[in-house]
Amino acid sequence: MSVHTRSRSRSISHALTLALVLAAGVPSLAWAQATVDRIPGDDWMRYTDVRQAGFDPVKLETARETWESLPSSAFLVVSGGAVVADWGETQRRFMCHSVRKSFLSGLYGIYWDRGEIELNKTMADLGIDDEPDPLLESEKQARILDLLKARSGIFHPAAYAGRTDSRPRGSEGPGRYFAYNNWDFNTLATILMQETGDDVFEAFDEHFGEPLEMEDWRITDGYYHYERDKSMYPAYPFRISARDAARFGLLYAREGLWGDERILSEHWIRRSSALYSIDNENMGYGFMWWVFLDPRFEQHGAYAALGVGNQMIAVFPELDIVIVNRANTYEGEGTPPSALSDLMAQVLAARSGPAAGNPALVPVEDTSTPGATRVSADQLAPFEGDWEYPAPPLEIPSFTTVRLTPGDGHLVGFAPVSGTFALHLQDDGSLLQEDSYRRYFPVRDAGGAFAGLADAEAIATAAVLAAADGRTERARELLHMVEVDQSVQVGVSRAVSSLLAGNAVEAEQAVHDLARNSNASNVEAQVNGMGYALLQTDRPEAALQVFELNTRVFPDAFN
Repeated sequence: MSVHTRSRSRSISHALTLALVLAAGVPSLAWAQATVDRIPGDDWMRYTDVRQAGFDPVKLETARETWESLPSSAFLVVSGGAVVADWGETQRRFMCHSVRKSFLSGLYGIYWDRGEIELNKTMADLGIDDEPDPLLESEKQARILDLLKARSGIFHPAAYAGRTDSRPRGSEGPGRYFAYNNWDFNTLATILMQETGDDVFEAFDEHFGEPLEMEDWRITDGYYHYERDKSMYPAYPFRISARDAARFGLLYAREGLWGDERILSEHWIRRSSALYSIDNENMGYGFMWWVFLDPRFEQHGAYAALGVGNQMIAVFPELDIVIVNRANTYEGEGTPPSALSDLMAQVLAARSGPAAGNPALVPVEDTSTPGATRVSADQLAPFEGDWEYPAPPLEIPSFTTVRLTPGDGHLVGFAPVSGTFALHLQDDGSLLQEDSYRRYFPVRDAGGAFAGLADAEAIATAAVLAAADGRTERARELLHMVEVDQSVQVGVSRAVSSLLAGNAVEAEQAVHDLARNSNASNVEAQVNGMGYALLQTDRPEAALQVFELNTRVFPDAFN
């Protein structure tokens, strides 16, 4: 099938739409062509009046109020190639989690369209095995095609595993059973690199980042995450902004066309977003894309890239609409799936008619990056080097290393467990990490020399352990390091340190105040967690004091 040929049913649908628009007296040919051709350039454009996009402003404002009530950090709606709704931090790079798999599906389309990937090759054909646990001979018969559909029948441990559908090894042959398993998805990245010679992140940049003119994406926003005790194949986490994710979604809504440039074949778009497996009553699965079965969205041929926290790029090709949701999983945020579905339905219900033929559009304005600074190389030089993390003077176990190198007025930090981030030196001497906005504090050895970094959580934990060992002054020194941090965990650590120093009444009042001024269940969980941390480090008497404090302040808590 020619990559430029549309199906007969979709052509009929477009013809009917055109006829209706003509009947309404709208200059439809110009409108239809402008809508199909409109794509963002250096900037996204937004409608100055959403009625010109065919949306009811009152209903859209009601949808915004719904969004504001949800744990979501960014929400973006694109219709006709321009922005209808831009709510929250749409320019901030958040973790993508399993949305990465749909990005990889797109890369497979690039190379399949070129004839450089053969989807019927088996693991045996490709020489794919694993360690420390090798593949079974029956598992080696799984094809690339089976892995794309999450139907490999390979129930092998994997890195970066979240949801894992598992059965006994060898119990299901390839292609017979849908099982969402990161082994399939991680191994596909290695296969792509093996077969093409191209790095996943460099390929994404070349084939999507640059041609789609993504505004925030950089190759360093991806990294390979290894857990070699499980598998030799790494995961490939991405960070990306809502506005860049929407560009990827719009490419799919346009069935692989970007303006007049063909990036992916229409055949691949339709094949990869087709339904091959049913997961539940609301969702099915394609080639690393989720297919909506919810009637509210199925009627529009919708499908989505989804990840932990309900990161989402929802594509409505029949409506030329893309909806993006981002949750701040740096802070553990997650948007409830049913509430997110209802919000999407609200947005779709806000459509009131066809778009205007020549709508008024203005660029979406950039926002400043919180805490971004530029300082001299001399100020950054003392931090440069490879450092254990958390820094050894805290006397808590280090679990990774951090390499700090000079950037353009800032430091560049790389850790195997989190990838590459810029770190901006603040006036108080701390370093603010881009995107996550997590603050890191310099830790010094007994002689005052820089010995590495730690976040407030690690320093607060070290303070509690010092207090439990009777080193009250050391606990005070550590808590003084993070006095600018107003998080619940640091507040709980201050209270627990006070408790272990003999100030039970003061500690109890501090926890009461925290519970009253923030999420009480979170405070209770933090106090309880401190107790378990003390128990696990062989400090049972201190742990008992903390558990008793927890019971006094939260007598009805499950813990």
